[in-house]
Amino acid sequence: MLNLFDYHIHSQYSIDGKMTMDEACKRAIELGLEEIVFTDHIDLDWPDNKTHLDMDNIKLYIKNIEAMQEKYDDRLIVKKGMELGLQPQLLDELNLIVDTFPVDFIIASIHVVDGMDPYLKKYYLDKTKEESYIRYYEQILMLIREFDNFNVLGHLDYVKRYSPLEWEENEHLYGLNVIDEIFQVLIEKGKGIEVNTSGYRHISDAPMPNIELVKRFIDMGGEIITIGSDAHSVDGLAYSFDRALGELRSAGITELTTFNNRKPENVSIV
Repeated sequence: MLNLFDYHIHSQYSIDGKMTMDEACKRAIELGLEEIVFTDHIDLDWPDNKTHLDMDNIKLYIKNIEAMQEKYDDRLIVKKGMELGLQPQLLDELNLIVDTFPVDFIIASIHVVDGMDPYLKKYYLDKTKEESYIRYYEQILMLIREFDNFNVLGHLDYVKRYSPLEWEENEHLYGLNVIDEIFQVLIEKGKGIEVNTSGYRHISDAPMPNIELVKRFIDMGGEIITIGSDAHSVDGLAYSFDRALGELRSAGITELTTFNNRKPENVSIV
């Protein structure tokens, strides 16, 4: 394994998590990872009313991360993180959560658009494929203009993962003008994007977002890129990291970003 850090990991504290924090730490050590960040879902006001992390149980979540930090102190750097599910009506509450529970790293993700999770096929029913992408990007743009309490935008093209329509080779370029606006807002705010390697499991065989878009972000002046597996079970940790790093370097990208107390530090890809 290369000198890497997995900055997108879900434990049993996520509704779809299938591993304990302890299992994740043990697997990370086996893989030779230097550093991991638990980024469990905080998705409030969810359409299906499932229970997610909220103010009542985030304290226990943080306490368990601290227990892992103590247990694996000499073998693995374990950091505190969150994946915030942004929705327009939740921004004040999410700001309160961030202010109440300081962490090292925050992913801002959009999992609900117009009251629907694109995970569900009904989101796509009245749209062409391009329209489903553009509507998703428009929601991202609106939310990141309004919300500042995050470090990177998660899985830019989340809709790719779940679209029921046949994959097209250049569909990552749908809505490119809106993507450019998203990148510009992120750059102006000192925020970044993640390379989410779970995308390699998709028929597109590419991370989220596509390396071409990652390079576009850098060329526009972006400086912050993290890498994360979006693992929900032990077999997903550091998924296809070697491949992603090779593709990043081939695109001329030589640095990734780590965080401590929400402050970025760029490290060379070696």
